[in-house]
Amino acid sequence: MQLLYRVLLILVLPLVFIGGINLGIDPDYTLKKDYIPPLAQALVNGNLVSGPVNTNSRLLKKDWIRQLPYLPDVLVLGSSRTQPLKKESFPDKMFFNASVSNCTFQDMYAFINLLEEKDGELPETIIICADQWLLGNSFSEKRWLFNRDQFVKLYGNIAPNIDYTVPLKWELQKEWIKELFSVRYLIRALRTFGKTEPFVIEHQIDSSKTMLLPDGSRSLPQKLITASPTEINQLAKDYFYQSKDEQFTEVSKIQKQLFIDFIRYLQEKSCEVILFLPPYHPETFQLISQSEKHTGVLKAETFFQQFAQQNNIPILGGTNPAAMNLKADDFYDAVHLKPNTLNCLFKQRD
Repeated sequence: MQLLYRVLLILVLPLVFIGGINLGIDPDYTLKKDYIPPLAQALVNGNLVSGPVNTNSRLLKKDWIRQLPYLPDVLVLGSSRTQPLKKESFPDKMFFNASVSNCTFQDMYAFINLLEEKDGELPETIIICADQWLLGNSFSEKRWLFNRDQFVKLYGNIAPNIDYTVPLKWELQKEWIKELFSVRYLIRALRTFGKTEPFVIEHQIDSSKTMLLPDGSRSLPQKLITASPTEINQLAKDYFYQSKDEQFTEVSKIQKQLFIDFIRYLQEKSCEVILFLPPYHPETFQLISQSEKHTGVLKAETFFQQFAQQNNIPILGGTNPAAMNLKADDFYDAVHLKPNTLNCLFKQRD
């Protein structure tokens, strides 16, 4: 009995120690969720929020949408590539940007389900950020499982004709448990103790901070946007060699069908759909276009373009930045347009 007790102490106490510190400090805001409801309420009330970029944006947008006092006329569904898109680009329209980092088609389903359950109808215009990697098999974002229930509800209504097994939420919970007892996260927690950037409710934009705005968009620090051309060019090259998301050669049938069924559902609901095909930095695009491992990126663009044409859907942008006369100085890294450039594209689309 004493031996069993000692073994339990040896095994359990370190886990309790590691888990307690990781949960208590949680430097990357990946374990706790209690900070989300107050932030959502502040944003709904018209305030701004500054703080770290790695908030759980899916749960935040979920709370935010549920509390929105209006049904948007214009809704943006997309990734970080559309997060800077602001209401000023759509004058006289009620606007909300539901973009989240590494957005998936499943995220889009979930947010549409939330809005439809809340308001009984959908926005008249929905902008879809058609990230090329969404049609590949290298992109493996799991955080959409935070809103799995909402995805499943709409997915069940649409009933796509595809052999797709919806992952269990356990896939995400396993990642949470790993992080809770991670020695790597423990070291990070101890190193950053007392230095973690807090979330702060603000009343005006601070150009030195990352900020969430009441229209759902995100404002970035000026120093990030105004990095030197040399720095940005290096980021563009590094991204190509480091990112695996674009390394696919064929369009995924399952991903393609998820997209098709989603768009058709929106059109059946009388929504105007606008596709935004986000461009790459010229240096990144050149490397992608010359790589045999990345041919799926251009095939994805061809699919999106053809689908839009066949279904009378307006499409803005293009994988090749030259298609819209975009230059290197219109980007702040490999895949993100500078906020002013992005908003100008939408202001000028008519």
